[in-house]
Amino acid sequence: MKKLLSTIILLGVIYLIFLYHTPIIQFLMIHVIYKDQLFMPENSMYAKDQDWLFVQKTNDFYPKNRQDLLNLFYTALDNGLEEFTFYCDETYKECLDDMQILTNDNYILSNINNLVTTLNSYHRIYVNMNVLGRVHVQFEHTYTEDQKLEIETKVNQLYEELISPNMTDEEKIRTIHDYIIENTVYDQNRSEYIDTSNPFYVTTSSTAYGPLFTGEAVCGGYTDAMALFLDKMGLPNYKIASDNHIWNFVYVDGAWKHLDLTWDDPVKSKMNYNFFLISTDTLKQLDRTEHTFDSSIYLEAK
Repeated sequence: MKKLLSTIILLGVIYLIFLYHTPIIQFLMIHVIYKDQLFMPENSMYAKDQDWLFVQKTNDFYPKNRQDLLNLFYTALDNGLEEFTFYCDETYKECLDDMQILTNDNYILSNINNLVTTLNSYHRIYVNMNVLGRVHVQFEHTYTEDQKLEIETKVNQLYEELISPNMTDEEKIRTIHDYIIENTVYDQNRSEYIDTSNPFYVTTSSTAYGPLFTGEAVCGGYTDAMALFLDKMGLPNYKIASDNHIWNFVYVDGAWKHLDLTWDDPVKSKMNYNFFLISTDTLKQLDRTEHTFDSSIYLEAK
């Protein structure tokens, strides 16, 4: 009788293991092999608690679908993480395939990069995956820690000098818009040999360092610099990119508006305000070449 009971119990255990082998393997992987050590450093001081229509902040490091995966990358980037580890949920069968597509193509991640706080943006990603669903990601950031401190000091100094409390938000934006343009020249020589298809190409002209310190910039530099001041003003904003151009997008006075300092600072004419806080409809009327964008990502701009 005891032997029969033992056999029944053993068969029952074998059946349960067969039935639930995937979650059991994942449990062992997380709690035994890797000892449940998700690598989640403290957030950067520049991180923002901001959700967008395309991606949102998350605390879930066990993605169950593609949207969870995108939210996780956005969170890690915006929080300024140097590296992090997550585990594909056993129900998410396409997780590793989706990760392979994201890291090989880079299109989605480079656009998500435009939604994160500027000083935490990346220019290169390294990903290591294994068959058990463990994914380790490392970011090489656009700005060094020294540059971040130097830029933050400069932004605070200029903001105190240029902005007064009685200004409206539009007046504040116009003041910074004018300052950056008046103190920056378009780096024509640099732009002529920039490989716009290479997301890893970074120069001072393509970052906020150009307008703030060297006085030269291409569109990335104008846009990053303006974004820092928009953050300082506490206005929701992000950057929008087309195939070979980038500009600012900001929520001001109850509406989303486009803001393109590069095109307001033409090489051979005076500063203008053609692209100063305009609607998407107006943007399309003014230009349908450089200012086309993926409306499935930049949903606030539809």
